[in-house]
Amino acid sequence: MKLSFETNIIVSSVLFSLLCMGLVFGYYEIQAQEPFVAVSNTAQVYHSLFNQFLNISLIAGIITIGLMAILIIKYREKDSSQPDPHDVPILGRMPKERGKSKTLLFSVTVTGIILIFLVVGTFNALDQIQNIPREKENTLTIKVDGFQWKWAFKYPNGYEQIGELRVPVNETIILDITSTDVFHNFAIIEYKIKIDALHGRVNSIWFIPNEIGTYQIQCFEFCGAGHAYMKAELIVMEPEDFKEWMDNLEVEE
Repeated sequence: MKLSFETNIIVSSVLFSLLCMGLVFGYYEIQAQEPFVAVSNTAQVYHSLFNQFLNISLIAGIITIGLMAILIIKYREKDSSQPDPHDVPILGRMPKERGKSKTLLFSVTVTGIILIFLVVGTFNALDQIQNIPREKENTLTIKVDGFQWKWAFKYPNGYEQIGELRVPVNETIILDITSTDVFHNFAIIEYKIKIDALHGRVNSIWFIPNEIGTYQIQCFEFCGAGHAYMKAELIVMEPEDFKEWMDNLEVEE
């Protein structure tokens, strides 16, 4: 049986929508089996915002696909169907004005409310990440210099280390980041944060590590032939171990 062009469009749309919903439900199934662990406060903010967008998209998708399926079944062509009205939309032709203003007003209002909700959530997440808590107690500020193709970390006591950043767990860490040559971009992948490292300018980011471990730092801005190798390690330690490590450092005068 050969299907019409309109039927093919409808069937393809439904199948694609079901595929997308399957992927979303698969994501939730994975989350149920392997619960998300926030390795930092910034990762938690990102995860919450992502789930906010995902949940709203899922609800909108279910409603849209559900209504589409109901209308397809209810208004499908039957032997007893009446002839189409003269103003029915025809594929390939500009439709005439039809419908009711109330329907348009309702759809625009609902869409606006959803967008406002998402925008407010996004700006709230940005405010949490970009508001640097420099006045907070137990804050460790570290200077970061990017250069082709390494990262250098300078601690408050003057000790400088290349390729490795050590910090204590559950304490506020502030990184003041700059570049000594070309543009770079400092990113901690698991922490979901990144910021430009620019010559002659200092940009700052902050985070609170929640889990002990080793995480990858990488440049996300193409900066030359060695860009792919511009990596470093973030090592999160127990506060006692970090203090012992700091006390045993040999700082050049």
